[in-house]
Amino acid sequence: MKAKKLNAKTLNFDNVSKDKIIFLVVSGLIIFFAKAAYDLYLHNPAFHMFIQSKGIFL
Repeated sequence: MKAKKLNAKTLNFDNVSKDKIIFLVVSGLIIFFAKAAYDLYLHNPAFHMFIQSKGIFL
């Protein structure tokens, strides 16, 4: 039995739904990395002081 390849053509996605999926994935990654960076900023005093020494106050 051959394994079926899974791609956008076999799932019959139109361009709008592909764009929505890409938008959701990219926005999810941006939110994840922003939250991770902010948690690093909040819970690491040395990093917090380094950022503030550069004149960036969050």
